Amino acid sequence: MLMPLDRLSPFYPGLMGVDGSDVPRGIRSAAQGVVYFVDASHPDASDAHDGTDPEHPLATIQEGIDKNNATIDWAVVPPYKGQNWIVIAPGVYDENLTPAYYCKMIGRGVARGDDCAAHVSPTAGSAMAGTGIALHLINMRFSANTAVPVLDFETFNSCVVEDCMITDHNAGLATIGLDMTSAGGSAILRSRFNYNTNPLTIGIRSTGAFYDCKVIGCEIHAVTTGIDLSAAGLCANALIAHNYIARPVTGINDGVGDTLVVDNWITASTAAITHAAAGTMCIANHVINNVAGAVELAATD
Repeated sequence: MLMPLDRLSPFYPGLMGVDGSDVPRGIRSAAQGVVYFVDASHPDASDAHDGTDPEHPLATIQEGIDKNNATIDWAVVPPYKGQNWIVIAPGVYDENLTPAYYCKMIGRGVARGDDCAAHVSPTAGSAMAGTGIALHLINMRFSANTAVPVLDFETFNSCVVEDCMITDHNAGLATIGLDMTSAGGSAILRSRFNYNTNPLTIGIRSTGAFYDCKVIGCEIHAVTTGIDLSAAGLCANALIAHNYIARPVTGINDGVGDTLVVDNWITASTAAITHAAAGTMCIANHVINNVAGAVELAATD
């Protein structure tokens, strides 16, 4: 006689000794790091949770940032044991965020959507402002409702903005998409500086260094300047390539002449590219000046 087969409940060992790490759903840990979950619409969302269990997420993104930053020990080198993650569910988050250090912030959903994105849209002020150090923003939507930069960084070092949407919101007042006082070793990749009501005045700006930084594969809509480095200092080893810049007065402005500007497609009302070393640092850019006429090659090899 055959005996019935008793099936045991599945065992999810997770990380032994870590509370909640045995649940079947969700990534619980990164390499030597912690994963925090944010979902304001979850029925059990609360900032009183530790945030590491997707079944009991945090209610606000800032709480996830605060918990991440509390793991940083500035007295040691490096100041982190492992890079943490903050995974954010779709929803509109009315928050003025400060940056997370040594952390990946990943939005679920579709960044190009509104209701289906992890969308940071404060009632007033910038979506994120402060000092950026090894911050990685992935697949998130950021907008501003008042006359401020959407993302406003004093320092922006070793950071990445990847596959994000940076835009105005219904008020149409946002000024600059990504504003930096100084940047080093950072990358802005495949992101859209688009608009809901009005184009941004400036897409990307650094008023200090832009050393070893990259802007690659972005779509930028702006009124005055797409990428503005006119007041920047050291821009050596910087690359601006394969971007699409639509109808500002000036597409790319590098007053220093350090950036390598390659294969960008730009239509501008006055000057597609203003570059102090255009003859040696600009290669095969496709431009239309005065928003009319045929496509020209600017500073081609």
